[in-house]
Amino acid sequence: MVNGNSDKLKQIDLFAGAGGLSFGFGQVGFHTIYATDIDKDSCKSFQLNHPDALVECADILEVDPVLLRNKLNIEIGQLDVLVGGPPCQGFSTYGKRDPNDARNQLYKNYLSFLKAFYPKSFIIENVVGILSMNDGDIIGDILKSTKELGYNVELQTLDVSNYGIPQVRKRVFIIGNRINKKISFPEPTHGGASSDLFIQSKRTLTVKDAISDLPEFVFAPSEMDQEIEYASQPQNEYQMYMRKDVLRAPTHSAKRMMSIRRLRLTLMKPGDYGNELRARIENEGLSKEFIDQFFTNAKEDAFEGCRTQDKEREVELRNILSQGHHKLDEILSFIDSGGFANKYRRLHWEEPSHTLVAHMARDCSDFVHPEYDRFISVREAARLQSFPDWYKLYGSQFSQLK
Repeated sequence: MVNGNSDKLKQIDLFAGAGGLSFGFGQVGFHTIYATDIDKDSCKSFQLNHPDALVECADILEVDPVLLRNKLNIEIGQLDVLVGGPPCQGFSTYGKRDPNDARNQLYKNYLSFLKAFYPKSFIIENVVGILSMNDGDIIGDILKSTKELGYNVELQTLDVSNYGIPQVRKRVFIIGNRINKKISFPEPTHGGASSDLFIQSKRTLTVKDAISDLPEFVFAPSEMDQEIEYASQPQNEYQMYMRKDVLRAPTHSAKRMMSIRRLRLTLMKPGDYGNELRARIENEGLSKEFIDQFFTNAKEDAFEGCRTQDKEREVELRNILSQGHHKLDEILSFIDSGGFANKYRRLHWEEPSHTLVAHMARDCSDFVHPEYDRFISVREAARLQSFPDWYKLYGSQFSQLK
């Protein structure tokens, strides 16, 4: 078998992304011998953190599992585990949920690998929406196909916030084995009890637990390679694990914004949605002290890279605020921004984050820092996802958020 490490259990990771599943499996003694993903920067991130694995950047439709098995010199049934999460965008209730999305059929490629390698066990991870997609036909086909191959299969929905991750993230796990081992899902270690007989000992981790040691200042997207001093010593065990021996925080870069957006953020309280701002302004108004502080925090370089029409609207807002006798409806027109204000959401220090999504690469408005008037950084997002500071991410800010 390739790549040595003969004393470790061997696994293959499909739709591998930056390597989160393989990283987790590595923590408990598994060795990834092969991984594939279609995204080039994800593959480079995977290779940086799993240097002994054969990483192939390719469309899985073009990867022949039988030829791969021969290439890896693995006999049928020799692989310990096949893991993977077929792309979830077509299943997710967060997106368009298009039943005709071609990605909905990629689970069949996973099944072809399962048949070709016939591993001792497998894990499929996906969004909860897969359970109801196509009236349950997709999940039904997965269960039927894996059982026909001789696997004992169990399915359960788990929320990672119940296992020490500072994020509410529900995912479906389909686990199977053909070695007569009973499949048991782990009891929660954090948060609410899973049964009357199970007494919980640890509280759910929060956004504060995850990122409170990271500084207010963030680098621009073009400065992804910069590192910055931590704002404090580790405040808890989670931060100690995230930092380990790292001396300066990497990839602490966030999306830039103009004052129009920053005005919304400044008015938002922890846990707020953006569409709550109209009532607050109507009830409380905008004080001179607030406006002065707002301009103190607004950076002139926010114009950098912005469209002409956005710059013009920005200048208009600044002029209105600086007059000191603005009309309420004029301010509200900027806050509402054609109805898009409801996109904005500020995280809460004392709660876990809501589910992080790949769409953050394009729009972070749903992930406003709980205290600072900015979006969360790549490093803060990684912390909430439980990628430690010493896990290397490759590429632009867009790629790393994705």
